[in-house]
Amino acid sequence: MYDYLIIGNGIAGLKAAETIRKKDENSSIVIISKAADYTYWRTKLSELICKDFTNDDILVKKLDWYEKNNIDVKLKNEVDKLDLENKKAILKNGEEIGYGKALIATGSHPFVPPIKNIDTEGVFAIRTVDDLNSFKNHIKENKKVIIIGGGLLGLEAAFSIKNAGCDVLVIETFDYILGKQLDNELSLKLEKELNEAGIETSTGKNTSEILEKDGKVCGIKLDDGTEIEGGTILVQTGVRNDLDVAINSGLKTERGIIVDETLKTSDENVYAAGDCMQLGQATIGLWTASMEMGEIAGSNMTGDDKTYQTPKPFSSLLLGDIKLFSAGFNKGEGIEEVKKEDGEKVYKLFKKEGKYLGGILYKDIKFQNDVKKIVFEGEDPKNTKLGKEIFGM
Repeated sequence: MYDYLIIGNGIAGLKAAETIRKKDENSSIVIISKAADYTYWRTKLSELICKDFTNDDILVKKLDWYEKNNIDVKLKNEVDKLDLENKKAILKNGEEIGYGKALIATGSHPFVPPIKNIDTEGVFAIRTVDDLNSFKNHIKENKKVIIIGGGLLGLEAAFSIKNAGCDVLVIETFDYILGKQLDNELSLKLEKELNEAGIETSTGKNTSEILEKDGKVCGIKLDDGTEIEGGTILVQTGVRNDLDVAINSGLKTERGIIVDETLKTSDENVYAAGDCMQLGQATIGLWTASMEMGEIAGSNMTGDDKTYQTPKPFSSLLLGDIKLFSAGFNKGEGIEEVKKEDGEKVYKLFKKEGKYLGGILYKDIKFQNDVKKIVFEGEDPKNTKLGKEIFGM
């Protein structure tokens, strides 16, 4: 029997355990995870493609931290469901563990589209350290790499793979790279810059088949019949939430585990945080959001009544000389653009009926906090450095 049981050892689960321990020094805490590794910086996986590292280098907390804080960790253990009435976790190995309060922080897994031969040797989706190491070993001999998916993670991986000495081609379904974050003009500007950096791109293309020879990847075929040679395929097409524990337990779920603003599920003793939770209509796959959710859930499990506010949409990309920041919306009927260029630097704000809805900074992102204030808090641009120094307001 534990006072607090945490399912999942991503950043949300770890942050919850850390918060609980600070607020409740003498309680018993256990983290149960099917993962083989302690919590690591998942956000660093792409950049580590071209770097040597040890597992210690990427741990969020060193192993002695768990011992000092009296937190039990059961790795390579999978919870099947919670017996909500009797407040017990039922593990897949048959073990039962009682709890006072429980947190489900099971995260998400890579979405692998139903492409023909997607299970062929040489196709990867990087989500764990083991995935990363397998991929790094494969590209030592198979240096023609095709990335399916041109979102932020796909581009970060492409940059790192290029720096590892490989040839890289990014295939993107949408007509524009980062079509959600950038307007069409800056998307084309980014694509040109990526191409000049040695990263090939192909937009508006769908992959219909993984080509294989003797059970190993040798390329891809597009919907239009084009065949492209390659020895390694990296799939970066988003994630899907891990909901099995919640569903098996009878908790309310949709795309995520339904929670209220305190991150409590449909059971008063069970909370959910991180990628797997759903607040209103929003599911959020952001590292920083998962940290905040873990802290709030952990605090509330000890008796607090803190609330979580869904974060506003913003993104940044830093790849060598390429720097961009995007917030809010830049497309839609009736949206006007306010633009200023300074050499390669581009500053844009987007408004509709006098209200600023979005902003993009290209090459110079030091005004990102100003953009957030303007877009998310309704600040008049005239009151910001961005408005005064760049737009001359």
